[in-house]
Amino acid sequence: TLRNCAGGPTPWGSWITCEEIVVIGHDKLQKDHGYNFEVPANHRGLVDPVPLRAMGRFNHEAVAVDPNTYIIYQTEDRPDSLIYRFLPNENEDPSKGGRLQALAMVNGMKSTRNWEGEDTFPTGKPLPATWIDVDDIDGEADDLRIRGAEAGAAIFARGEGMAFGNDGVYFVCTSGGREQIGQVFKYTPSPHEGTAREIDAPGTLTLELEPNDSNLVDGIDNIVVAPSGDLILCEDGGGTQFIRGVTPEGTIYNIAKNAENESEFAGACFSADGSTMFVNVQGLGRTVAITGPWRG
Repeated sequence: TLRNCAGGPTPWGSWITCEEIVVIGHDKLQKDHGYNFEVPANHRGLVDPVPLRAMGRFNHEAVAVDPNTYIIYQTEDRPDSLIYRFLPNENEDPSKGGRLQALAMVNGMKSTRNWEGEDTFPTGKPLPATWIDVDDIDGEADDLRIRGAEAGAAIFARGEGMAFGNDGVYFVCTSGGREQIGQVFKYTPSPHEGTAREIDAPGTLTLELEPNDSNLVDGIDNIVVAPSGDLILCEDGGGTQFIRGVTPEGTIYNIAKNAENESEFAGACFSADGSTMFVNVQGLGRTVAITGPWRG
């Protein structure tokens, strides 16, 4: 694998790791890249690196699995990225293939970025969403997002971290918002998610957070949902980097600061019992454990 990024855990005890690159194999690089790979948590030794081609070939960042439906949601780290979902043919085994779709807004809104001159996506208002099929998902041109947008999919500003919690899928857009320093969205699945009936009660997309103030949050990169229901955000902005918390009411608070250098925090996740959060300091190559209480 090459340039593995955030990825995400599955309910069946594995980790899906994501390649944040699209490249064609050549004489110095034996394989094509731009895929996801599954790593069983209980495996001993090296795992055979089998690309999950049906999940698409693009600049992957993170995944989140809905434990109720086993649908896998995916982010893409591009300024004009899409949000994808993968409907597996078999639960707990994405290697068996499935159907790849991209998120679109029912109202036809093309951009969620809130950049100057583009559509305005309101904060705190759930808007109905739908999903469109995408084709040629294993192409070499790294243009899946471009073709998806032409077909009606909504554009996002560098989709990065993603996590399931509070009955929905949270994801961050690192350069979203008027000041381009970060947004947090929540997709709430339809009660009929992934079936023909979801048109009767579509899922909704809510812009949960867009501070446009670097003193509050700067360059939101990674996200995890704490056992208390608070959101934990890892920064990759300018200057000093923080881990921030966000309450269900939207209050932002500081959890930690990188006092050694300006390297980003990344990869936040919780132990199975919810008592400890693990997080990486990327530039230092260090993983730290932060004990709670995390349950509020």
